[in-house]
Amino acid sequence: MSKSHDLHFIVTRPINQATNLVDRLKQISTQNQPLQVDHCPLIVIVNYSEKVIPDFGTFHGVIFISGNAVDQARKQLNSHDWRLLLQNPLFAIGQQTAEILQSDVNKLGDISDLNESRGVTYPQQMNSEGLLMMPQLKNISDQSWLIVKGLAGREKLKTGLRAAGAIVTELAVYQRKLPDLIAQRQIASYNQAGSVWLITSSQALNNLWRVLKLQPNRCRIIVSSDRIAVEAIKLGFEVVAQSFDATDQQLVKCVKNFIRNQ
Repeated sequence: MSKSHDLHFIVTRPINQATNLVDRLKQISTQNQPLQVDHCPLIVIVNYSEKVIPDFGTFHGVIFISGNAVDQARKQLNSHDWRLLLQNPLFAIGQQTAEILQSDVNKLGDISDLNESRGVTYPQQMNSEGLLMMPQLKNISDQSWLIVKGLAGREKLKTGLRAAGAIVTELAVYQRKLPDLIAQRQIASYNQAGSVWLITSSQALNNLWRVLKLQPNRCRIIVSSDRIAVEAIKLGFEVVAQSFDATDQQLVKCVKNFIRNQ
């Protein structure tokens, strides 16, 4: 096991989603030296537009699956449709997505008071399973719900809503891709003896597995959920720690605990 001052932590979130986490990790000191931290995105976010756009004024609830879903929907929709969309009851997969969405709601003036008093709802357990356990998603038979998401991805949320009797529409506004070959070579070069990767999504995990040529046995990772931990172990990664969730706060806490135990 590497000594704490030899550790090198690698944040793998997409571009424009890692700055705060990287900055907070760099504030951690080991033996009076700043922590070694780099940002190495394992997922590239690109635009995706559905051919058929739903009627945005007809939903009992709208769920945004990520901050990317908020950003890309805002960019793609005209101002009228975006305003209509935000007048529905709004739900987010987690706190960070909720904060991005709430900021957009508050900018809309005449509907901000309504939405701010109600708030954008998100679960304490920040994933699809946590959303499905919320009381607002229990008695939804024959209700219309919209999921704003990336192309493909997990089916858990849609399946759970439909099992509860809801009529579910999905709107894909972005897609996740593997970085190009130049970026892949740089990613592989980061996997040194002291490297510890922070993995917060299944796709990031699978992309790292692909970049390492399906040989992850010497790659140590910190994960943000039980589900990702199980997937990582099956693929052969060494899971050295697990945070409570994927928020910056919990990831920083997890890294501090990991360093303390070295």
